[in-house]
Amino acid sequence: MSSKPTTPEDVSRHESLTRDEKLERLSDMKFELERQTGRGTADLDQVEARMASINLAVDRVKNQQG
Repeated sequence: MSSKPTTPEDVSRHESLTRDEKLERLSDMKFELERQTGRGTADLDQVEARMASINLAVDRVKNQQG
Protein backbone atom coordinates (compact mmCIF):
# COMPACT_ATOMS: atom_id res chain seq x y z
CA MET A 1 0.00 0.00 0.00
CA SER A 2 1.81 3.11 -1.18
CA SER A 3 -0.70 5.81 -0.32
CA LYS A 4 -1.01 7.22 3.17
CA PRO A 5 -3.95 5.69 5.04
CA THR A 6 -6.63 8.31 5.59
CA THR A 7 -9.21 6.63 7.80
CA PRO A 8 -8.84 4.92 11.18
CA GLU A 9 -9.85 1.65 9.51
CA ASP A 10 -7.15 2.09 6.85
CA VAL A 11 -4.52 2.77 9.49
CA SER A 12 -5.45 -0.21 11.66
CA ARG A 13 -5.35 -2.60 8.70
CA HIS A 14 -2.26 -1.15 6.99
CA GLU A 15 0.25 -3.94 6.39
CA SER A 16 3.56 -2.06 6.31
CA LEU A 17 3.10 0.20 9.34
CA THR A 18 4.40 -0.98 12.70
CA ARG A 19 2.09 -1.14 15.70
CA ASP A 20 3.68 2.01 17.12
CA GLU A 21 3.30 3.86 13.80
CA LYS A 22 -0.37 2.91 13.65
CA LEU A 23 -0.98 4.11 17.20
CA GLU A 24 0.87 7.36 16.48
CA ARG A 25 -1.23 8.05 13.38
CA LEU A 26 -4.44 7.28 15.24
CA SER A 27 -3.34 9.58 18.06
CA ASP A 28 -2.70 12.31 15.48
CA MET A 29 -6.20 11.78 14.06
CA LYS A 30 -7.68 12.09 17.55
CA PHE A 31 -5.69 15.27 18.24
CA GLU A 32 -6.83 16.84 14.95
CA LEU A 33 -10.44 15.96 15.73
CA GLU A 34 -10.15 17.53 19.18
CA ARG A 35 -8.62 20.64 17.61
CA GLN A 36 -11.50 20.97 15.13
CA THR A 37 -13.99 20.49 17.96
CA GLY A 38 -12.29 23.19 20.02
CA ARG A 39 -12.58 25.63 17.13
CA GLY A 40 -16.24 24.77 16.69
CA THR A 41 -15.72 23.71 13.08
CA ALA A 42 -17.03 20.16 13.43
CA ASP A 43 -20.58 18.78 13.66
CA LEU A 44 -21.13 16.99 17.00
CA ASP A 45 -22.63 13.86 15.42
CA GLN A 46 -19.71 13.62 13.00
CA VAL A 47 -17.24 14.14 15.84
CA GLU A 48 -18.81 11.36 17.89
CA ALA A 49 -18.82 8.97 14.93
CA ARG A 50 -15.22 9.77 14.02
CA MET A 51 -14.04 9.43 17.63
CA ALA A 52 -15.79 6.06 17.91
CA SER A 53 -14.10 4.95 14.69
CA ILE A 54 -10.69 6.07 15.97
CA ASN A 55 -11.22 4.32 19.32
CA LEU A 56 -12.24 1.07 17.60
CA ALA A 57 -9.15 1.26 15.39
CA VAL A 58 -6.91 1.84 18.43
CA ASP A 59 -8.44 -1.20 20.15
CA ARG A 60 -7.98 -3.26 16.98
CA VAL A 61 -4.29 -2.29 16.74
CA LYS A 62 -3.64 -2.96 20.42
CA ASN A 63 -5.20 -6.42 20.09
CA GLN A 64 -3.33 -7.41 16.91
CA GLN A 65 -0.74 -10.14 17.17
CA GLY A 66 2.85 -9.46 16.15
